[in-house]
Order: sequence, then structure tokens, then C-alpha cells
Amino acid sequence: MNFHNEPCDPSTPKRRRLGITKTKPQNVFKAANSSFINTTPIQMRLSSNLANRCDSPPLPCNQIEYLSESTSSSSVTNDIPCSPGVFETCFFKDIANWDSFKVSKNKENILKDYADEFNDEFQTRPEQNITTDCSISTSKCEKLFRDEIEQSFNNLNQSIINININKDKSSLFETNDSFLLDIRESGIITNQENSKNDEINKFTNNQVILNMNQNNFYGLPMIVKGLFKTYRKIEKFYDWQEECLNLDTIKERRNLIYALPTSGGKTLVAEVLMLREILNRKKNALFILPFVAIVQEKIWSLAPFALQLDFLVEEYAGGKGHIPPKKRRKKNSIYIATIEKGLALIRSLIELDRLDELGLIVVDELHLIGEPGRGSTLEMLLTTVIFANKGIQIVGMSATIGNLPDLATFLKADVYEKQFRPVELVEYVKLGNVLHRIVWGPGGMEIVPDRELSFDYSRAGAALDPDALGGLVAETAPRAACLVFCPTKRNCENVAALLCKLRRREMTNHRVEERVALQTALRNEGAGLDLVKFVRFGVAFHHAGLAGEERSLLEHAFRAGVISVLCCTSTLAAGVNLPARRVIIRAPLVGREFITLGAYRQMAGRAGRAGACEAGESVVVCAAASWARLRAVLAGGLGAARSALGAGGAAGALLLSGAALRLAGARRGLRALLRAALLPVAPPEPASRSRRRSCKEKCGPRAAIVPRSISYETLPGSNRVVCRLRSLDVDRVCDDAVRALLESGALEVVGGGGWDSIDDDTELAVSKLGRAAIKGCMELSVAKRLLEDLEIASRSLVLMGSLHLLYLVTPHDSGIKPDYRHYYSLYCELDEEGVQTAKILGITEMNAIRMMTGKPITNVPESVLCRFYIALMLRDLWRQMPFPAVAEKYGVSRGALQAQLAAAAAFAGGATRLCEELPARWGFRALLEPLALRLQHCAAPGLERLLALPAVRKARALQLLRAGYKCVEDVARASAGELTAAIGHLSRTAADHLVSSARMMLIEKVENLRAEAEDVMEGLKI
Repeated sequence: MNFHNEPCDPSTPKRRRLGITKTKPQNVFKAANSSFINTTPIQMRLSSNLANRCDSPPLPCNQIEYLSESTSSSSVTNDIPCSPGVFETCFFKDIANWDSFKVSKNKENILKDYADEFNDEFQTRPEQNITTDCSISTSKCEKLFRDEIEQSFNNLNQSIINININKDKSSLFETNDSFLLDIRESGIITNQENSKNDEINKFTNNQVILNMNQNNFYGLPMIVKGLFKTYRKIEKFYDWQEECLNLDTIKERRNLIYALPTSGGKTLVAEVLMLREILNRKKNALFILPFVAIVQEKIWSLAPFALQLDFLVEEYAGGKGHIPPKKRRKKNSIYIATIEKGLALIRSLIELDRLDELGLIVVDELHLIGEPGRGSTLEMLLTTVIFANKGIQIVGMSATIGNLPDLATFLKADVYEKQFRPVELVEYVKLGNVLHRIVWGPGGMEIVPDRELSFDYSRAGAALDPDALGGLVAETAPRAACLVFCPTKRNCENVAALLCKLRRREMTNHRVEERVALQTALRNEGAGLDLVKFVRFGVAFHHAGLAGEERSLLEHAFRAGVISVLCCTSTLAAGVNLPARRVIIRAPLVGREFITLGAYRQMAGRAGRAGACEAGESVVVCAAASWARLRAVLAGGLGAARSALGAGGAAGALLLSGAALRLAGARRGLRALLRAALLPVAPPEPASRSRRRSCKEKCGPRAAIVPRSISYETLPGSNRVVCRLRSLDVDRVCDDAVRALLESGALEVVGGGGWDSIDDDTELAVSKLGRAAIKGCMELSVAKRLLEDLEIASRSLVLMGSLHLLYLVTPHDSGIKPDYRHYYSLYCELDEEGVQTAKILGITEMNAIRMMTGKPITNVPESVLCRFYIALMLRDLWRQMPFPAVAEKYGVSRGALQAQLAAAAAFAGGATRLCEELPARWGFRALLEPLALRLQHCAAPGLERLLALPAVRKARALQLLRAGYKCVEDVARASAGELTAAIGHLSRTAADHLVSSARMMLIEKVENLRAEAEDVMEGLKI
């Protein structure tokens, strides 16, 4: 019977009209590269020949035997219960060849023709045989169904990767588009094209497999070497990098700390180690970075590698990242995370017993473990991983660690240390009018006079610039870039204004058109008039007071050479990579504190980056009165990174998380957990009395107590008495923390009782409050305050708008102090929603009058007044008011406003997870979850999708939108050449990484769907 050509007789039984024959089964998915963009993962392939359409949709195999007679040839009778969603189309070719219409004979287990068996036994087969054959047939159908879903996802991923192969016809490893492949946008591909594509793909896959088997590029496929050459312009590694990658420590997967000066190439080694983990060991990797901007920069740079090597790069910063991460069975991931997000990710994996999915953790800027606040978070993360003992390798890197042996003991790691810089750095100190060269020798640090500075200043110019900053800058700019580090934000702006007044003609005439375009872009972002004016002369300032979009524009302009001089604060030294020919340190101060050797090396190390310039110079300007102190700093060693668990209740947070994650359930286990931290190895310095008092007031009477023995000794030959620290009493620290947790209600004694009733083996359990705090990644005190706010709101929540909800997610320690006279005018302008919300919080008209008259307000806490003030800012942003207008309205900088928005978004996410753990607060979870998502940008709906791209700010998103790219899919479909033509001042490299990032995001979405489908099939036991 020819099913496709012969007419169907209505009297013919359906089993015959279906055309089941003895044709051998064939794989439905013949064209591996066909597009699946217009199909769902569970749909079958569409035939391009519309004449071959079947009038009746095929049914699942377990319904074939129960087909009823029909008088219609166009549809299946309504009494046959087709499985919805399994086959959503009837345009299938070669139905006779489907495996799902073949069954095995029960007794002989030999494949026979299904149609013959069906005709012979339809009315005579015993009921039990029918049941058995149906079970076998169903099993085969399930396997086919599972394979079809898997193939659908694979083809969809390949479709995304293979976009635009015909638009950029460059040879392999020769241009930045060499790996940006292409497929047709149409869902219909002819058989001839399929055959040709199959041959190409077969050849490509064989080449990749061959290269991966060679593994002669530091244990990686040779394709990785081409990727580094194409995207990083790296053809050969430094000797120290080769030596480090071939260490026995690396081969045996032991923990490692390696320390080199800034710009020595440390990150490249980390990337190779992560690629080894992903490609060779098939394990996930976690990369911990200090700031959100660096996380986005790293995702941007790794996206092309992930696209070609078939792994995922996932962002865990701010409000981004799945907690817990999606469980993937087919792809591995590199998680790029901030310290806080990394801790939340680790805890979620331990809770689900999935920590063994991680094989490697890399920590950049390891010295941050000694800083207050974030240092304790990083120490908790590493201690938890070490104590869990899942065989995860830990690799740390830093340029400024003074006590490497202590950290090596803590991490159980080997140490690799080199003094290497690919570009020579010449260091100077300016004393008066003489520039002295700093010489580091075996005997220590010395200074050698180099030259006397003499610039052609007028008398007025010399009076205006006594430190000769203008002359030092003019020696470099505009031919090369120059960074000027200043102590404060205000000083950055003042120095930039000074340099503009002292500008030379060559600075004014350099790249005029591009500077005018940059001025326009900054003006569109609402930048201040001073910054816009300075940019015209190639000078700008960069600090936390600027909005993220402004900082991003200035960074790109500095890298491109449009901006020649950038006056910045010290935070830039540990932030994004902005190499310069010369670095000038305006004064040996960081804020109000004197500079440390670590901070000096971070700033000076920005000069002379490989690939950016051939040499580097640093000049620190020092007054005669400060030279003795600066000399002592430079001649002294690097500061020690000491534990931050001794203050602020951090030790209690570690113990609480250990109990919640079932790492330790009794006091004996909690003591062992605390001994695994850095605290016993490098305890904190003794706190001053004022610091102890403030810490106790903030965190409780035991929060700042770090018991240890202190001895006083007199140095031989002098009357100087020194204080020496002896071993820390870790058990006492643990006992004090456990007692505080029991008193706060975060921990409970199993079976009842208090502190006096427990011994080393008494089981301790985490209360609902403690578990919720861990889930929300909050300190216990913060979680308590949030629950108090939610309790008040549960009785009288104002839902006339978003203001009350925004107040709930406003952080308590914002640091913003409002001007109360201005506060009064804002109160008078409140709408009904604002008045009702203020009334619920206790802010009345009487309080407003006190604000105007300057009288103290005693019946409302100051924290409530400050948080309501910030909530008003957030509501204006929520209503799409521009950032500059909101900043001006409330008297704050654009950078501070953006920081409050990011903090509120992160806090809203934590509050959502906290409410998940408390059934009584399920209603707030439903309200806060969408709030957290929208708070990430507070942008217009048309921009939200584009802002999801890593390192894409509002200005870039607007450019993409105006050019016709409305979503991530549009960017992924474009080529780098199309983007550079459509968007002004977008470099080829930036466009290349932008396209790769967009495609990486789409592949991640596909993999998320695959993970959900696999979970469903696992639940159904398919």
C-alpha cells in the first residue's frame, strides 16, 4: 500500500490506512543541523513536502490496538483519547518507518512485522499477551520519546551556535568572528543542503574530537590554543605560567596559592585550570571575584570559549543567578560569582547534597579574606568547603598577601611565589622638585635622585599647580594613557579641573570627533556639566559617585584612547582592568587613612600592562613631612590577612550555617568546624576599646569578644614594652557563640533545655528563624528586623502602590542621612499612598513639623525615617523617573542612588528566600519575588531584556534598541560586522563578545529547559 499516494477508502480499517509495512526503522532526525527555532522540544520534524501530509494524526503506540472504525478519512474519532502535547502536528513523512509502530513478540523475543501480528491477533490474542505487548511497545515509545527530546535540545543548541556562518567567511583563528558560525533562519532546509551540512558537521566534529584526544595544549584540546590566540591575542604562555601549570600540586589536585605582582598574568592560569576541570574532569568550577563589574567583565571574556567548547558560563552577582543552581546532566558550568553569591551557591549545593558537582574553586584577590565585612564571608565560604571534605580543589591568587604561610595552613595548600612582570615597572617618588627613583635591593628599599623637574609654567600656573601634576601628565598624554589616583571623590574632581586649566594644545586637538560623541553620550545619561566639559579636553574623573553607565562609558573611552587622563579613587586599582603608561599617586592617602604597601602596589601595578604598552612608570607625590612615614611603609612588609570571624557575630553565623547544613550537630562538631577556619591560625588584632564598645552595642555583648592570652615583654637593650599574642582559645570562642545563638533562639537543644544542660555530644537543632536567616543569606539580627517589619506589615500593608513593599526591602544600614528641611517639603508633596504608608510607619504631620523646625524626633527611630526616605527614591525609579532627576530631587549622587537600588534588589531576593522557609509568610514571598526581579534595573520594559546581557548598561541598551535589536535573540542572530555598522563607536572586539554573550544566554535558557524536562522524565521514570 502506498500511504502517501493512494486515496483512502473510508471503509478501510484505520490500521490499514495507517500504512504499517515491513520497512526498516529509520532515525527521524536525519538533518542534524536543521533549525528548531520554530518548534517545541517535543515536536517531531516537519516535512518540507506539503503534498506528503497525512490526513490523520498518528497516535501513541499503546493506542494502536484500540482503534475503532471510522467513516471519515480526515480525522481520528473523538472517542480515542490522544495524549495531548505529544504529537502536535500531522505533517510527518514515512510514518511506516517509525519505531513506535514496531513491537516485540513476547515469547520468542524476535522482531516481526507489526502489521501481520496485528491482523492475525487483533481478535484472537489472549488478553494477557495484549497487555504484555502493550507494555513492551510503551517502553519503546518512551525511549523514543526521550531520545527525541534529547535530540531536539541538542539541535536547538547547535542552531544557536551555528548562526551566521555565511555572513563572516573568515578562516579559522584569523579574526574575532572565526567561531561565530551560522545557520539559516528558515525552518525548512532541502535534502541536498542537509546532506552537505551533514558532511561539514561530520568533518568538524571529527576534527574537534581529534584535537581533544591530542590534549597537548597544557592538557587541553588544541582548539583552546586557537581561542586564546583569537580572543586574547596570546600565542605563548610565560615561563612561570608553564611552570605553574606543570606543578605536581596541580597534577595531584592539591590546593594551591600562587602570588605574583599585579599584571603578571595570574588570571590566565586560573582560566586554564577551570577549562581543564570542565573539559577533562567534567566537573563544574566556581570563580570568586570581588566586584560585580569584574564578574560581568569575566563573563564577557569567557563567553566565546563557552560557545565553542560546549560549556556554560553563569553569572552570580547582584540579583542574577539561580539558587540553587540548575542541575545539568549534559553540560558543565563555570559559575562566576561575587563573594556573597558564592557563599549562597555553596550553601544551596550542600543542602541538596550536590556539592560534589563542583571540582574546583578559584578565588581572586585572596587577601580580601582579611578585610572587615566581606572578609568574614569569604572565610565562611572556604571553611565550609574545607570542612565538607568533598575533594574540591581550591586555588587562590593575590599580589598582596603578607602572611602566605598562614593562609597556606588554613587552606592546606602549597605556595607558588614569583616576582615577575612582563613589562618593566619603574617606580618614582616626587620629593619637592626632584624625582627620585625607588630601587628595591637585597638590603631593602632605597631612593636614587633621577632628575629635577622643570616645566615651562607661568607664574600663575606654578602657583596653581605647586606639585607639577600638569607637567607630569603632559609628559605622557595624549600619546599614552595616564591614571591619577586621588584620596577622595572631591579631590578627583578638583584635580581633573586643574588639569583642564593647564592643558596643552596637543591635548585639545586629539581625537576631537570621538570626544564630541562621548560628550553627547554622557549628556544623554544625565552626567554633570563639569564631567561633560572635561571630556572635551581628554580628561575625566571616575569614582563611586558616578552612575554605572557613566563609568562604563569612561572606561571604554579610556581603553580606546579617547580619554587620555583619568582621575580616580583607589577602588579602581582593584576593579576593572584599565592599564596605563604612567600612574600618578596624588598623595600617600586612601580616604583619610595613610596608604598601605598593599594599596600602593595595587595602584602602581596598573602601569605597564602587557599588550597595552612597552613600559610602565609610577610616581607617588609626597610632601616632605610625610616622607618618613611613607618610607617606613614602602620598606616594611605587606600586611597580614587576619581572620575577620572575631567580630560582628561572624563566628556565630559560621556555626549556625554548619548546624543548618548538617555539617555539625553537636558542640564537639561545631568546635571542629571553627578550628578549620582561619581564626585559629591568624586571629584578628586586638580591638581598641572604642571599637569593642561599638561592636558590642551593634551585635551583642559577646559578638566582639575574641578570648586569647596576651603577654607583655620588654625588648632586650631597651625600655620598650611590646604586646605579644599567644594561641587563641577557639573552644571558648565557640562556646560563647553557641550560647549567644541559643539565647537568640536561632539554635535549640534537642529535647529541650538551655546552655547549662548541654555537653559536647548534646544534639543541637536550628530553629525556623535560624534556618530562614541562612536561607536568605542574612545576619541573624537583620533577619529579626525584617521579620518585625513583616509582622507589622501583615496587619496593615498598604497596597495602593509599591511604596510599602519598597520600604520593606530597603536595607537598614544605607549610610544616607537626609536633609530634614528638604524631607519636610517631600512629605508635604506625598500622595495618598505615601501618606498612608508614612502613617503606618509612625511618620505623622507632627513629625514633619519637627523636621522643618529642626527639633529632634523621639517617637520614630532614625532608621525608619532614613529607610522611608530611600523608599521614596526607589518609588520614583520604579515609576521610570530618570536617574539624574531622582538624584537631584533627593540630593544624592547618581552612584549612591544606583548602589541603593542594587542593595534593595539583593535584599529583596534574600527576603524572598527567607519567606520561602517560613510558611506563615508565604504571601510576602508572592509579593517580593516579582519585586526583586524588577528592582534589578527599574528600566523601561523595552530595555529590560537587553540589560540582561552582561556588561550592557542603559546607554548601550538604548543604542541596540534604536538600531532595531529589541531582545537578546536579535543580538544573537546578528554578526559582529552588522553590530559595528549599526552602532557607533562599538569596536569589533566588543561586538564579537556581545554576540557571543547573547548566544551563551540563549544556550543557558535551552539548558534550563532541558534540565526541567529531565526532571519531569525522571519523576515519570522514563
